[in-house]
Amino acid sequence: MISGSVRRADGAPVGGATVMVIDPAGSQVGRTVSDDHGRFSAQVASSGSFVLVVSALGHDPCAVPVTSGASASEVEVVLASMAVLSGRVRTSATGEPVAHATVAVADRAGQVIGTTSTGADGSWDVGGLMDGVHTVIITAAGCDPVAETVDVAGSTGQILDLEVRTVADLSGVVTDLDQQGRTRPVVQSQVVLLDSAGQIAASAMTDENGHYLFPNLSAGDHTVIANGYAPVAETVDVGAGRVATHDFVLGGAEKRSEL
Repeated sequence: MISGSVRRADGAPVGGATVMVIDPAGSQVGRTVSDDHGRFSAQVASSGSFVLVVSALGHDPCAVPVTSGASASEVEVVLASMAVLSGRVRTSATGEPVAHATVAVADRAGQVIGTTSTGADGSWDVGGLMDGVHTVIITAAGCDPVAETVDVAGSTGQILDLEVRTVADLSGVVTDLDQQGRTRPVVQSQVVLLDSAGQIAASAMTDENGHYLFPNLSAGDHTVIANGYAPVAETVDVGAGRVATHDFVLGGAEKRSEL
C-alpha cells in the first residue's frame, strides 16, 4: 500500500488530485484520487520502486520516487500552484466596466489556453497558467479589440486591468425631392466625414438605396457633408457604443434621428 497526502507549498490540502503509480517499466500499476483533505491511498501488487505522478487542476504536475515494502509507504507530495491572471475591463472614454467581454489567453506559440467572460463589474480571471509570456486578447461588442502581452511568473497571481475604446457607427440615407415633392434616393452621392480639425477623415458613396455608412467611429462631434445638387453639411453628435442615424434631404427639409 502506498498512501500519503497532497498539499500546496503553504500547507493547504489539494483535493481531487490524480495520483498515478508507475513501475520501472513505465506501466501504470495503480491510480487514485486525493480526498478533500488531500489524502490518498493506492494498492500495488508487489514491493519495489515506483514513481508517483501527481497532477491537479491549477497546479504543476509532480513526479515523486517511492519504495513499497512489507509495510505501508507514506509520502507527502507538494504541488506548486500555477499562475492566475485576473483584472477588469473598462471603457477608455468613461471608465465604465464592460460586462460580457470575451477574454482569451494565448501562450508564446499563439495557442489559446484559457478563455472566460467578464462579469457585471468587468472583472475576469484565468488560472492554471505556466510561467512565461502570454497574450491577453479582449473582444467586446461595440469596442475595438485589445491585445496585451504579460510575463507570467510565480504563483501569487497577477492583475492586468485593461481599457477598450468604444466605437460607434454613423449611417443614414441621402434623398432628394422630385417635382411632385416626393423623396427619392440619391445614388452614388459622395458623403464626406470631417474630424474635429476640419480634415477629411473618411468618405463613402451612397448605394442604390441612397444609404451610406461610417463604421467604427470614436465618440464625439463629427461633421458630415452630403454632396448632391447642393452640398449639405451638418454636425452629428455620436455617442460611444451607439448607432447614430442622420438622413439628408438635398434641396429640401432635413430630418435627423438618433438611435
